[in-house]
Amino acid sequence: MVKYIAISILLCFIGIDSNAQDCFARVELNKHSVYVQEPFRVTIRVLTKTWYTAPLDFDNIQIPSAFILPFDRTQSGMFTVGDKQYAGLEFYFIVFPYKAGTFTIPPIHIGATTPPEGSSESKKVTLATAPQKIIVRDVPASLKTDNWFVAKGVNISERWNKSLRDVKVGDVIVRTITIDASGTLPQFIPEVAKEKPDWASIYPDDAELQDTRNENDANGRRIESITYLLEKAGDFQIPPVKVTWWNPNNSRKYEKSTVSVSIHVKENPNLGILTTLKDSLKTTQKIAKPPEKKKGPYLIYGIPWYWFSLYALVAIAVLYVVVRLIISIVKWATQKRRNYLNSEQHWFNKFMRSPNNASKVINGLYQWWDRSGIANKSASATETFIHDKEPSIKKELDAIYKDLYEGENGSGSVEQKQLKSEIKKYRKKKRLANDQLANKISEHQKLWE
Repeated sequence: MVKYIAISILLCFIGIDSNAQDCFARVELNKHSVYVQEPFRVTIRVLTKTWYTAPLDFDNIQIPSAFILPFDRTQSGMFTVGDKQYAGLEFYFIVFPYKAGTFTIPPIHIGATTPPEGSSESKKVTLATAPQKIIVRDVPASLKTDNWFVAKGVNISERWNKSLRDVKVGDVIVRTITIDASGTLPQFIPEVAKEKPDWASIYPDDAELQDTRNENDANGRRIESITYLLEKAGDFQIPPVKVTWWNPNNSRKYEKSTVSVSIHVKENPNLGILTTLKDSLKTTQKIAKPPEKKKGPYLIYGIPWYWFSLYALVAIAVLYVVVRLIISIVKWATQKRRNYLNSEQHWFNKFMRSPNNASKVINGLYQWWDRSGIANKSASATETFIHDKEPSIKKELDAIYKDLYEGENGSGSVEQKQLKSEIKKYRKKKRLANDQLANKISEHQKLWE
């Protein structure tokens, strides 16, 4: 059973490799470790030995705790893999992670229509990319500020709806701040810091986020408008707005800010209008509601639970096959060892290793003799040696028997090197004789075991 399972798994791998030779998909990450908000590019190439007869059809890409920005433009070309040329289609998407951790980009299933090599009839095949691991690191404390974000470049500008040279108490002025960032999404551009002056009341509007991506990269724009109601006369300073960002291309932190603005507010004898203006501006402010969190799939070690379950089932199946194979190997080795310990070869080797002691030599000889399987042997080894005309063995045995029965209980040292050498030759001669007779006896009989 275990053998069949192992063969089935091997055939599956062979089948996969065979299909992959005609048409297969490859995935490539330009980075395998990034900071939170730092984008990385995922490039997918679908290669074939022939050509494509229909557009590619691929699943929606889902990556946990990340925004995905797909670029639908597919580029064609020729690609070299090993020493072979393949026609290929390439597309990519940019991923913006917003949570630290170790995540797995799951396999992406792609449907391709292409004829096999040597055929003109197209067939639709389903391919899958290999899962990819990505490490998302949290922002270092030394870099992170309230308005920190990741971008390749940032521009910040501001404008006022009217000149600040001639304003008085009760006037309403609007400050508009625009932040343009390349290499990021507008959702990541942080809110500008709001001052709380004692000479004016401020009323911020909702920010406007604009996606300004081009054909190759993500870009974003954040526009914020702040309304000032001037309440005191005098000379005041409007502080600059500063943004800080991290450039992943050269791993450096940058800062930019608007310029500081001086303003002179004149007196206004008609101060009764302030109350009316305040009430009017308050009605334009919206009550901020916390954003609704989209609940994604439950994650286990940064992997969606359904992929984790699939990986766990595959691991259990592989573990089951490995354990069964180990058990089979252990049983086979145990049986082989048991058979060897009961074999003629084992007892002959034991006899050949017996110490120079008369009693132990005779015991070892007869333990082997009883299991030797020599044809037409007698229960007495000595009688068989006499019958087979082996005088040299008979002579050596007589010397050992003499020591055994006439010496001190056979405990003395005896020279048995010549005896073992002669019995080894005798055993070999009997084996050759048995091999010559093997074809002359019935199949169920054995001369030597």
